[in-house]
Amino acid sequence: MSLLEKIFKKKVIIFMMAISLVLAFILLLRWGFQHSRGTPVSITVDQKQPPQIKVQYYDKEINFQNGIDQPFWDSLANNEIELIHQVTALPWPRAFMPSVSVKTFHNNENIYFYLSWQDETENRELSAGRFSDACAIMFPLDEKVEKSTIMMGFMGRANIWHWQAVADQQIWFKFDREKVYVDFHYPFEQQETFTVSKQSPTSAVSDLMAVRVGTVTLKPSQEVTGRGIYTNGFWQVVLRRAIQPSDSIETINFEFKKQLCAFAVWNGESADRGGRKSISDWVELEILTRDNSN
Repeated sequence: MSLLEKIFKKKVIIFMMAISLVLAFILLLRWGFQHSRGTPVSITVDQKQPPQIKVQYYDKEINFQNGIDQPFWDSLANNEIELIHQVTALPWPRAFMPSVSVKTFHNNENIYFYLSWQDETENRELSAGRFSDACAIMFPLDEKVEKSTIMMGFMGRANIWHWQAVADQQIWFKFDREKVYVDFHYPFEQQETFTVSKQSPTSAVSDLMAVRVGTVTLKPSQEVTGRGIYTNGFWQVVLRRAIQPSDSIETINFEFKKQLCAFAVWNGESADRGGRKSISDWVELEILTRDNSN
């Protein structure tokens, strides 16, 4: 082999080694980005008929001042709704709740939703590195909706009822918190860096509207109320709103027909907030008239 051939061979080897190092560096960067906020998960969504919940009529009113009337809810049929990771936006989930129990009824004036899920810890606090347990119901407002929620992606207009344990404690136990950080308010997801003006909630439930990702805002009128009870490792949360709202702007108007909705649960112990949550696919509500109930 001539000297020229040896030099050429050595250059080829050096070039191939350089290419290999560059590819390895790119793969390492990609891996680091994907895992910087947790471990990505892969979710396969089956296109199947959504679970159905019948909203029966009952001549019943629940006074939240006295609690949520758990014996009454125990008498109603349970609907176990499967939950999965939210995987459409960072941060990646750390853990997820496998399911949420849902019960509901109406009395012609108000509609009630009962959500219950197992949680080993009661998180009602907001402070640096500590986050609140929460749950939400999303109602799409457009006639045509996506086949799957991968919630809450907001591919169209939506009305969201968002209950938070920390707000519940402020309303029902008159317990105030000292500081609120920017990270506690959807859609912010970065490390807590500075405090923001403290809100004074009028309800444990925020009545929200959204058009697409990153557009979640409080509605001008707040008509949803609710209360949560934590006992024996379970949350029981009841949400209530008038069937016919006084504010028709970006809000769900319940009628005696089928209506889609979806559910979400945040586990404060796992640092859930904003996009980091456990979610359901679409659930179909059928609101029955008094004559068709039971």
